[in-house]
Amino acid sequence: MNKAEQRHVDKVAATGCCVCRKFHGLKIASEVHHIAIGSGKRSHFATVSLCPEHHRNGPDSFHGGGSRKFLMRYKLPSEYHLLIIQNEFMAIDNL
Repeated sequence: MNKAEQRHVDKVAATGCCVCRKFHGLKIASEVHHIAIGSGKRSHFATVSLCPEHHRNGPDSFHGGGSRKFLMRYKLPSEYHLLIIQNEFMAIDNL
């Protein structure tokens, strides 16, 4: 990861979990999730901030419970809609 990518990823993580924030009004420490279709190349600039519970640990997490179940639970048409939510919080936080 180069310096620009690292700066961006750090800013994404600083916003807190975008799901907790959008749907529960909580700013929770998080980790970075890369947005991609299938097993294609991932970009550090296409990332969202998710807490471990929403990213990989919980039964309804993106990786733990499956992406379809996760997207249905939060009524998101696609994984890319997480980027929209993430970008909104980055703008609000002026990052």
